[in-house]
Amino acid sequence: MEKSRFRDAGETIYEFVDNVLAECPRCKKCTKMSWDPYKSMPKLVCEKCGLVAVSPVVSYGGPEFSGVTLWLKTSCCGNTLWEYNKEHLDFLENYVSANIREQLPNINRSLASRLPTWIKRAKNRESVLKCINKLRRKLDDIK
Repeated sequence: MEKSRFRDAGETIYEFVDNVLAECPRCKKCTKMSWDPYKSMPKLVCEKCGLVAVSPVVSYGGPEFSGVTLWLKTSCCGNTLWEYNKEHLDFLENYVSANIREQLPNINRSLASRLPTWIKRAKNRESVLKCINKLRRKLDDIK
């Protein structure tokens, strides 16, 4: 069997914050938040109910983004697995499914280096991949 390989290219969480999938605070449907962290504040635009909101508060590291609940989140291994969008989900799936993980030396700000230990553990691989598939189905349901 061929071993899959993940090569850390130094991506940071900022590379996944454009078009964050979130739950609309008004209609509770999936909507998008657009944001360029170097130029603007997060802006939520709901195509379902028409809500437009700009948020000056940005928080990272959990199932909320700028005070709005993320759409792609699920309970996993006693924690919350969350992703901003399809690209973020693809990144995590590539990382978790890899048998060989190559990290850039001395790069502590890359997303791969900052993943929680429970995601990185081999013993959780199957469970995390099942949760990733669950999120992928949720992503497919909004199309």
